[in-house]
Amino acid sequence: MNCEVRHLAKNMRYRILIIDGEQYILDMERSLWKIIFPFLFWLVPSQIFKIEDQSIVEQLKTTKKEKVGSSSVISLGGFAYAIGILLTPLMDYFEIPSSPVVNIVLLILALASVAFLYFSISHRRKKALNNVVELEALPRNKLWIQPSSTKLVIKFFTAYIFILGFILFGFLMYIQTGNIMVLIIASGFFFVLFIANRVTVDEGHTTVKFKDEKKAV
Repeated sequence: MNCEVRHLAKNMRYRILIIDGEQYILDMERSLWKIIFPFLFWLVPSQIFKIEDQSIVEQLKTTKKEKVGSSSVISLGGFAYAIGILLTPLMDYFEIPSSPVVNIVLLILALASVAFLYFSISHRRKKALNNVVELEALPRNKLWIQPSSTKLVIKFFTAYIFILGFILFGFLMYIQTGNIMVLIIASGFFFVLFIANRVTVDEGHTTVKFKDEKKAV
């Protein structure tokens, strides 16, 4: 069945799904696996929460915004490449003499810091929504979400693999060279990878299917 997807105003964590005139909330960060592997949104069912109180819908203030799409993720990859080219002549200045073991420890700390930042922001967004409505108290169901187009799937996988490869290459280079700038750039794109799942269920129209072929009750 057809589904209209809307962003939640000032809260990137959630989506409003409008299906047959009824409105549901989708939590994009409910599953850790779907954060790490965003394409799972298209492969396994997602839990949704039905909003039956129209006043809650008004408080949520859903808003339309310009569709970003996976092209922006690809643009980030191109931006990273351009930055790398520009910084290449200066890279030697950022190298800090240290052993690979020390570099690995610092890398782990950097990854932990990025994860802590991401989940701290995620928790604040959850708290902001809970000030309006408690999701766990709402009727729930599960549905499959289909990608809006084959083109989106191809572009998303291309961008995801490119950025993932860039991150892994950056981390390995840091371990070998101890170049702090490489660590900073790669960590930044590691954070970008965390929010890549936003693209899988973006503003617009798509097709969904309830897992039990019934609406939430």
